[in-house]
Amino acid sequence: MHDHDDQHAIQPPTTGPNTPPDDTGTDTDTDAGGSHHPEAAETSTTLDWPQLLDALRTVGATDGADAAKWWIQDTIGGRVTGDPRPAARRILAGTTDGEPAVQDTLPGANSGWAASFAACHRGTSSGEHAAAAASLTGEQWQQAEAAYLNGFDTAVTDAITAACRRTLHPTGDDRDLTGLHPDHLTLGGVGVFAGDWGSYTDGDGAWRTSRGCVGTLIDTWNGWAVFRCTRAVADAIVEDLQQNRDTYRSHLTADGVAAADLDRQVDESLAQVRFDGDVIVVDSTRVSGDPDDVERIAPDDGRYVVMGWSWCWEAVDPYDCDRIAGDLPEPDRQQEWVLLTHAPYTMVAPPPYRVTAVRHRPSGTFFAELHYNGELIAAILGGLWPTHLAGTGAPFDGAHWQAYVGAARHCGKPMTEAALLDALADEYRLAVATDTEIAAGNTLVRLLDDTGTILAFVRVTPRPAGPAAFRDVRELLRQQPAHPYGVSWQYWTGTAWRHLRSAGAYPADTGHQPTPGPGHGAPRDGTAAPSAD
Repeated sequence: MHDHDDQHAIQPPTTGPNTPPDDTGTDTDTDAGGSHHPEAAETSTTLDWPQLLDALRTVGATDGADAAKWWIQDTIGGRVTGDPRPAARRILAGTTDGEPAVQDTLPGANSGWAASFAACHRGTSSGEHAAAAASLTGEQWQQAEAAYLNGFDTAVTDAITAACRRTLHPTGDDRDLTGLHPDHLTLGGVGVFAGDWGSYTDGDGAWRTSRGCVGTLIDTWNGWAVFRCTRAVADAIVEDLQQNRDTYRSHLTADGVAAADLDRQVDESLAQVRFDGDVIVVDSTRVSGDPDDVERIAPDDGRYVVMGWSWCWEAVDPYDCDRIAGDLPEPDRQQEWVLLTHAPYTMVAPPPYRVTAVRHRPSGTFFAELHYNGELIAAILGGLWPTHLAGTGAPFDGAHWQAYVGAARHCGKPMTEAALLDALADEYRLAVATDTEIAAGNTLVRLLDDTGTILAFVRVTPRPAGPAAFRDVRELLRQQPAHPYGVSWQYWTGTAWRHLRSAGAYPADTGHQPTPGPGHGAPRDGTAAPSAD
């Protein structure tokens, strides 16, 4: 709540009746001695009570916006000397979190707002305003005051928040970028990323980066991010790295390094990065001393992974960036794809397609339902032949479904409709099976091959807790018959599948997660996900 001048808050009249406005338009207004006020009767029919409150909110919003303009000029606007961003960050954080130290400094309504009551009575004179005011009860005065102050305070907060965002925004507008904060970023989500070469500390000691890069998070390694980006973002990365080399060269020159030695020292400290047509060339031969240390990064479907799994990229808060390369997505476009929880190495466009009600038959076939936004749109038949849609309903959009199929990937490769339906069916069956086991105090362990095909399941009772219990589970798995294609055992934590131990040719208990191989097909031994029946 903003500070308001309580001495000037509207008070109910001390004389005159407390008769509410007559909504019927009948002349029933009386003065303190019982006589009628025809002026008040005229104004009471001008606006009904809800309309009057809405009009007061509107006037309050106008007054609040005007007050905010002056306040902004004195705090982060044209009258401020120096960098306004530290103040903008403090104000934005304070208004977002409701910190009294910030909220109490925002402009509040003063004695001038009482005239707004008259402004809400179209065409009335001051005498008519007084008569209308005299007809309000004490409760109605409180409602009128609350309506005005609500409009005023909301407009003040909105205007100041928008001004802070414009001041801090890397692209100069006031879009809310809090949804792109690293805390909200998951695999397949769009975020903003930066390397350490552009980072610095501002006057308040806060970490900043000269430019962030928009991209889609595709993996992590040792806590660092791996992301895909457009050509425009890749161009900006190459430009920044060249600028970094130029800056370092200038420092060396200022330190007295001879011109003949500048190239060697720069090349030994920083890789050469350039475009060769559509391919990014990263030449680190002098940095590492390895003549073969040259990386060539070709685009994949027009996107680049710039030194992923090698350089230390991290997701950053967009508001910590001076500039941002790339197009920032709208809130409903911030998730490009999601990994299915139970179907290994399978990524799809964000919901709403979902398979439910999987029912197995003794013949080996199964029936299921395909839902879109919670609505049944098709029947599914699978088992002994390629899984397919056996019937569709009126809401089914064939073009939309085919686009969904076209965007699906398994181990990075396109999926057929049958493979996608199988994966969605496994997603449902395993969700039911794991929920059942967890509720019983157990969990499941599964064996995967190099394409993510599930080869076997093992129930673990009770659910392991602590290092000793997991050592016992690993020992149990060592005693399982070896599978010729098995590479990785995973266990269900209750929220995700985690690597437990390697199998087959992979060294046991190294923590190594096998790289998914290129391919997808039916399980080699016919193993299916646990039935939901």
